[in-house]
Amino acid sequence: MKRRWLYYILIIAFVVLTVSRFTEAQKLVRTLSRGRPEWVAAALLFQCVYYLIFTAVFQSALWTVEVSGTLREYIPVWFTSVFLNIAAPSAGMTGAAVFIDDAARRGQSPARAAAGTILVLVADYSAFSLVMISGMIVLFATRNLHAYEVIAAVILLVFIISLSSILLMGLWRPARLGRLLAWLQRTLTRIAARFHRRSFLPDDWAEHNAAEFSQAAASIKLHPERLVRTYALAMAAHLAELMTLFMLVRAFRAPVHPGVLVAGYSVGILFWLVAITPSGIGVVEGVMTLVLSSLGVPVEKATLIALSFRGLTFWLPLTIGFILLRRSRSFRHTE
Repeated sequence: MKRRWLYYILIIAFVVLTVSRFTEAQKLVRTLSRGRPEWVAAALLFQCVYYLIFTAVFQSALWTVEVSGTLREYIPVWFTSVFLNIAAPSAGMTGAAVFIDDAARRGQSPARAAAGTILVLVADYSAFSLVMISGMIVLFATRNLHAYEVIAAVILLVFIISLSSILLMGLWRPARLGRLLAWLQRTLTRIAARFHRRSFLPDDWAEHNAAEFSQAAASIKLHPERLVRTYALAMAAHLAELMTLFMLVRAFRAPVHPGVLVAGYSVGILFWLVAITPSGIGVVEGVMTLVLSSLGVPVEKATLIALSFRGLTFWLPLTIGFILLRRSRSFRHTE
């Protein structure tokens, strides 16, 4: 019953989001119609390739921590996670919860799945960091690197280190991880008591999950080839999305060399990840346009490219995620 109500709430959230940003969706259609259709179609194709590769990143990361699943099973889960991250933004945690819940519903360890989703974020952000550093070098060389871009990059690097530390804690300091989870359990129990509710966590929750998480972290160490595969797939995903941007550049006949392309992509994705607005709404388009125009792209073409790229990478997975919401195990059943 609770999941059914959550499903209805998500439907309402999608409707509200669509209605509130309907003008933006119309602008996207008008913008794409101004581009050469064959290159716009190629951009759509590379976006689909990106979706498949990034789903494979999740599959590989979860396989690394001994949580099994097929690519076909994970596709609706990934799109649902993207939809939830946009509809209910919480630094990616709502999307991660879908994968954890999916693993639990398939009779596998939620703690291991949690470790796997953290590994996905570490692999994704680390792979992006290589692209980001290249973009920063281009901006520095052309004297277009600004303090706010450096600050955003530092925030992302701190976040990567923090996530990596959680995995390393499970591997090297399992007792400390157990104490951290025990503190979390006590906190949640006190919150439940204030609302006159019993704790929804079993008494051995902290101990059990600390052990499972530590075993998952150990699995990463035992399977370095799976870890390398996960990082390689994460890099391939970013290259596919870079190709999406390149196809849009060709669609609008913009004079862009590879360095400018990498710089525009780097700053756009960086502010998607660290912006204070949900999914960087209203920020990504602006900074991408600013970077591209500062590197010699005409302002009108830079605006068209930024709006098209942002629109495709935002609206397409959001819509597909909503359509596939009922296909994921988390919302397939009503219990």
